[in-house]
Amino acid sequence: MSKMSIPDEAVKIFKELKINSSEATWDCHGTPVVLHKYIEIIGAKLNVSIDSLDVIEANAKDGIVSMKCVASIKDRQVISYGECSPKNNKNAYPYAMAEKRAVDRCILKLANLHGFVYSENEIDDKAPVSKPKTAEKKVIADEPTVAKFIDEMNHEQSYTEFNTTVKKYQGAMIIAKKDDPDLYNEAKTKYELIKANHTRNLNVQ
Repeated sequence: MSKMSIPDEAVKIFKELKINSSEATWDCHGTPVVLHKYIEIIGAKLNVSIDSLDVIEANAKDGIVSMKCVASIKDRQVISYGECSPKNNKNAYPYAMAEKRAVDRCILKLANLHGFVYSENEIDDKAPVSKPKTAEKKVIADEPTVAKFIDEMNHEQSYTEFNTTVKKYQGAMIIAKKDDPDLYNEAKTKYELIKANHTRNLNVQ
């Protein structure tokens, strides 16, 4: 994407974050769209904390999900929502997509980029066009799953890292509890063991 198509305010913020705007964005019929992985990078650079991520509405049968995300940087906090339905979503992961939209919106707000650029996960909301095939494959490959949750959790994570991982896969756990109880219980057992370990360490301190 040409830098000329990105608002000057956004270009300045990307530079401050040391992110190449031409690599992080692509042009969707004139709309600057940020790839999801770069929004995650922005969140990490700004030390964004996902304080809560809650399901507000859920209708798995009809593919309708709405999630509320509360995120913060130090003493600044924002709230945003991620909505997903057949009207604005084409993939088979409504919980994961609603979660991504809610989190991405919060990160963009905290980075002062909201309104200048959009997350690639909002394309179905913003334009009736298809994303490039490479980007579409990337979104599917990055979908949070309970199997990834099990692999990502480990005892070497700090308390903050562990909580961030748990919140990241909250939507996937909700789905698995109903659709794959065995995998859900495996993840829950590992989660409880690691949580108990962190609790003991905090009490010792």
